[in-house]
Order: sequence, then structure tokens, then C-alpha cells
Amino acid sequence: MRLARLCFSGRERARSATQVKAQVVEAAERAPGFRFPFVLTVTVVSCNSRYMQRTSPPRAAVLLDATIEYMLKHGVADLSLRPLAAKIGSKARLLIYHFDSKESLVSEAMIVVRDRVQKAFATMVENGRGHSESQIIRAFWRWATSKQHERYLRLFFEVHGLALQKPARYGGYLEGAVSTWVEMMAVVLPSRLSLAKRRSLATLAVSTVVGLLMDYLSSGDKKRSSQALEIFAVNFDVLLLKEA
Repeated sequence: MRLARLCFSGRERARSATQVKAQVVEAAERAPGFRFPFVLTVTVVSCNSRYMQRTSPPRAAVLLDATIEYMLKHGVADLSLRPLAAKIGSKARLLIYHFDSKESLVSEAMIVVRDRVQKAFATMVENGRGHSESQIIRAFWRWATSKQHERYLRLFFEVHGLALQKPARYGGYLEGAVSTWVEMMAVVLPSRLSLAKRRSLATLAVSTVVGLLMDYLSSGDKKRSSQALEIFAVNFDVLLLKEA
């Protein structure tokens, strides 16, 4: 005997199992020469579609989020899979199963972190429509240097240093680590400029801001680095006018 288990919504649940079975048989027998090679039993199951549609995040995604929080707190210099796994409620072998290696796990985690920060930047651009490029640069500087987000900067620079030393291991992160920011900034610049010119100017802006962020984290002198950022922002607007 073969069991066919069917799930129906509220209106369809009112039908009896006999009615449903008859309909299934009728539809199947329309095919020429068709016959059931078994006894068909239909069981009507009551289903709550509201809860059926709610799915839990994949286990790998949950582990990745937990890893990101761990890295933001502890960094990656002394990262070891066993302590990490114990802290996030997993096992080292499961992390290897999902991510292949520690380096791959770090790379994937950093790509997620980068996406989050770039999403925040995109929101600033959207909210700042009609504002000058320098105003957008200033807004991002304030966001990045706030106490709430400073930990992202520290993690970025730490992992970037590792990736430069070991590009074969952290290539997944290194690819696009800077170029994605350049492309995002290029979109902000005036469309009347050629794409090549916008990319060059975006490279200048991104590299300057990154350098000043590193200066701020190294020295702790936010006032001086913010003043330098202001000088750049003002002159960047002047440069854009000249290039146009």
C-alpha cells in the first residue's frame, strides 16, 4: 500500500478524505493506459500555513553571526577554532564542516561585516540626496569614528593586515576589500564626469578616509584626524568643480 499525504488550506480541509481520493484517482486516470500499481490511501492533514512559512536561518548563517560577534570582541590575532566553537555553542569540527578552514570562516565573516557597513553607507547616501559629496564623506566619518562602530574599524584593519601577509588564505576577503568601496563612492560622484574619472576621484576619497581612520585608531587623536578630514572634504568639493 502506498500512502499519499496531502496538505490543504482551511477551505480544502472541509473536503473528506474520500472526496480527495476520488479527485486524485480521476486526475491520474486521464492518462491513457494508466492504472495504479498499488492501493492509494489519502490522508488529509490539517496545516497551519502561517507557521509553515516561517523557516529558521541555516545553521551556517547562525554560526557566522555568532563568529562575527566573537571577532568584534576578541579580534582574530589569537583566534582558535576550539575556544571559538565553545563560546558560540558549537564544535570545531562543525565549523570546519561548514566553512572548510579557520581562514575561510574569517573571510566569510568579514565579507558579511563589510556588507553591513556598506549598507549603512548606502543609507547615508540615500538620506543625503541633494547634499554635497563632502557632506556625505563627513557623515560617514562621524558614523565610523563613533564609539558604537569603532570596533568595526579595528577588526577591518586587523584582518586586512593578515590578508596582505597571507593573500592565499584570506583571498576571499581581500578581493573587493577596497574596490567595492571605490565603486560605491563612484556612484555618489557627479554623473557628468566620465566613469574613469569618477573611479579615480573615488579612489582618492576612499584612500584618504581609510588613511585618516588608521591614523585616528593608532593615535587616538580624534580632533586632529577630524580636522584633517574637514580640510580634505572642503577641497574635494573644489576638486570636483574643477574636474567638471
